[in-house]
Amino acid sequence: MLKQLVLVMCGMKIQPNLFLKEALMFGGTFALGLFVAYQYVIQLPNVEIIQPSNITTGDIVGFILIFVAVWLVSRIRQLSSWVFWIFISILILAGSQIVIASVAPFPLDIIGSLLILATFLVAHTVITHDIAIALGIAGLGAAVGIIITPTVGVVVLVLMSFYDIIAVYKTRHMVRIAESMIRSGAVFGFIIPPSTELFMASRHEAKSRIGTDFMILGSGDIGLPLIFISSLVRQSLPEAIIVACFAMLGLLLTHILFVSQTKRQPMAALPPIATMTLIGYAVALVII
Repeated sequence: MLKQLVLVMCGMKIQPNLFLKEALMFGGTFALGLFVAYQYVIQLPNVEIIQPSNITTGDIVGFILIFVAVWLVSRIRQLSSWVFWIFISILILAGSQIVIASVAPFPLDIIGSLLILATFLVAHTVITHDIAIALGIAGLGAAVGIIITPTVGVVVLVLMSFYDIIAVYKTRHMVRIAESMIRSGAVFGFIIPPSTELFMASRHEAKSRIGTDFMILGSGDIGLPLIFISSLVRQSLPEAIIVACFAMLGLLLTHILFVSQTKRQPMAALPPIATMTLIGYAVALVII
């Protein structure tokens, strides 16, 4: 990471058209997630909050086992396709239901989320994929964020950033998991096309061109900062907005690092985004 930063400082690059698409998806998901978190904070003022002391060794072991299970599944090609499609369907169904339920009563939230999932499964275009993923991340990110303290959010961001570095650059198992997801077509993240008209391209076409023309912004790179930012809504909405703006600066830094590579290859996107998010938190604590 340090080497990449030095290279960027020596020859900074940016692709405005590409970054604009990234920023719209990233920022739009953040805005929707903050709205949903704020709605639920108003509707559920007495919801139980998870404190750092509530996290047990069993929780940590369970978390590790989930990652191990995902890694094992990704190595079995026939099984991974089904499992990844089930996971992404649950993400979209649950997340979109949470979003709709923040503004509409039962059973409209169930009907709406089922229609969104059906559209995602039937309309095989990049734009329907990205909208469904945005709804899924916004809903689940907000729902998790409002039940944890900012301290828990900080710990998760820091630990997952170190994990991202190790998983991408050292063991490279995150790269292999991503490749398995791409092969299955169940991409856990935004598919970003090189031009606006290619948002109407099919997912199959995008899948075959990921890494050359299309790029991916992983759901964890958006969802984890959103969880932390949503955890701030309960104590201060302006504080959460400031931190979200700094997270956007982290996205810009990630973009610069990515396009400045001499040879295009996968990179750990979460560390620069998380770093700027935490810097934004420090600034917000001083300002607010």
